[in-house]
Amino acid sequence: MSSLPRRVLHPLVLLASSLLSAFHTWPLLANLKGHVAGGREDVLMNMWHLWWMRQAVTGLKNPFFAPMLHWPLGAELYWHTLSPAKTLWGVVLLPFMRVETAYNLVLFGTFVVTGYTAWLLLDYLLRRGGFEPNLAAVAALAGACVFNFSRYHHSHAIAHLNLSALEGIPLYLYFFLRWLDEGKRKWLVGVALAALYTLLCDYYYLLYIALFSFLWVVAERWRRGPLLSPDTLKDEGTRRAGVAALVAGLACVPPVVPLLLHAFPAPLAIHHGDSDYFTDLYAFFIPDTLSGWSESLPAWMQEFTTGVVRGKMSGNAEEAGTYLGWLTLLLAAFALWRGVPNGRRWAGLGLGFAVLSMGTVLNINLTDKLSPAVLLVAATLVVGWAPAWRGRTWHRDVVALLAVCSLLSLRTPLTAFEQPLLVQIPMPYVVFKHVVPLFSRGGMPVRFELLTTLALSVLVAFAAAHLGRTMSARGAAAGLGVALAVALVPNMEYLGKPMPMPQLPRLPPIFDEIRYAPMPAAVFTDNVLGQWEQIYHQKPVSFARLSRLPVREAEMLEQRIFRALEGWNGLAGEVTPEEREEMQRFLKDNHFRWYVSHIYHPMRHRFVTEVLGGELAYQDNYVSVYRFP
Repeated sequence: MSSLPRRVLHPLVLLASSLLSAFHTWPLLANLKGHVAGGREDVLMNMWHLWWMRQAVTGLKNPFFAPMLHWPLGAELYWHTLSPAKTLWGVVLLPFMRVETAYNLVLFGTFVVTGYTAWLLLDYLLRRGGFEPNLAAVAALAGACVFNFSRYHHSHAIAHLNLSALEGIPLYLYFFLRWLDEGKRKWLVGVALAALYTLLCDYYYLLYIALFSFLWVVAERWRRGPLLSPDTLKDEGTRRAGVAALVAGLACVPPVVPLLLHAFPAPLAIHHGDSDYFTDLYAFFIPDTLSGWSESLPAWMQEFTTGVVRGKMSGNAEEAGTYLGWLTLLLAAFALWRGVPNGRRWAGLGLGFAVLSMGTVLNINLTDKLSPAVLLVAATLVVGWAPAWRGRTWHRDVVALLAVCSLLSLRTPLTAFEQPLLVQIPMPYVVFKHVVPLFSRGGMPVRFELLTTLALSVLVAFAAAHLGRTMSARGAAAGLGVALAVALVPNMEYLGKPMPMPQLPRLPPIFDEIRYAPMPAAVFTDNVLGQWEQIYHQKPVSFARLSRLPVREAEMLEQRIFRALEGWNGLAGEVTPEEREEMQRFLKDNHFRWYVSHIYHPMRHRFVTEVLGGELAYQDNYVSVYRFP
């Protein structure tokens, strides 16, 4: 069978990616207007990002400083998930459609483009591995489905536009590996542009690809000799990797410099600490609560997945999307058995990042206090599997001894002072976060599972190619059909529930009064809904939903009026006449004419009316609006 021309193949892959993305995100395309994918508070913030990027670009303003948030001070958006590579689409789309429609389309586009860039990488690896072009193209589609429709991607799509933008990672690796293999200048240009694009999607993803590249090059150097050797600097692969790092670094200088200039004093990680979310060992093998299979699980599995979200993930279901599958993992094992170029490297990187994703201590079945028997089991597996030790005279005896000790320790609990001995088992991330820059300032270990999924996608692509090659003895069409059938495995195992598409609130007529009021006029508000409402009324607001809070803004938010109207801390206690006068003067001097509250409480109502002198102008189940004199 003759190979399809590349100019035909690429549109076909984009079409297939579009159709599969429509299936996995349904009913997104059927609810583009008046509804928004996910509906979480981060989604409301991301819609504001699209609107703000249009305001900044068309008004020739700095997009990383929003004077109309945290009024009257303004909000810095440097250490914030602004994701310019995605939100710049607001400049193009918003003149022609509503902001929620634009957001839904941009989110949908992350699935379409991720499928295509993952296919580019995998198709290249398969053709480099000696597979026939048509078979490589079809098998690469199977692997691309693993990465694109992973539970990680599905889960973050309901909340995090920046983390849903996965397309830059395989695109960068495609250019990086081609540059290492061929040394052509066009691939080096691709490395630089892909690194910059990845950075503009999410800052941490740049660190991910840098770490992946470094480990890849180290492994490649070890294959030819020791790393600490004079020959390392003479090695062509090492030199090319150094050039790639230099060029990618230079390309990323413009957006990185402002980050560094605003890194001190360190912004406050108000939403996530340095190691909040981690993967439980069971979570690799049990579908999460957002999975289409979650309601079909046995009761104990459903209880586990619910416990992960409520207990370990603090209600953030998107962080629990670490399920790797069962048949998908078997396909990866099959590929390693049949042979994958650099297969041990891909498997090692995948396992390594899975271990990092487990956070600072090992968790099994929602427990971080474990029997030391776990260490014995791990030692048995490592010694038994380690290729370097196979064939040694002592290998079989040591493995047998370790296996017996493991079985006995599992059968009879290990004790100390007549009590079961339970310990916390530290994991590599506890050291990693202090060695690798920036991860101690809010790195999320659980998200390293994404790179495990990337390695898994490579192995599955080779599994599909091997199965297709075996069946091609019966005809080329049969081989392609089998390779395509492999794609059904991840598409079914990673199937999610229908994309939640809640309807956006309909703003009451009081917002027309705010919109058409002459400037200067500002709105005090209490949460991210008030920030989203700014898209309509376009008046300065007191609130800003920020990933990390600059210290200068934190000082303003500590004022009692902010603590009372945004939260509850400032409501209790006596208000002196001096405090009352000071707060009323603050409202008047900064032109706050309305207070929009989305959580009604009698104490807050009394505070606004009796202390601040506001009057209730409108109230319904959605909002309470007060006017200030």
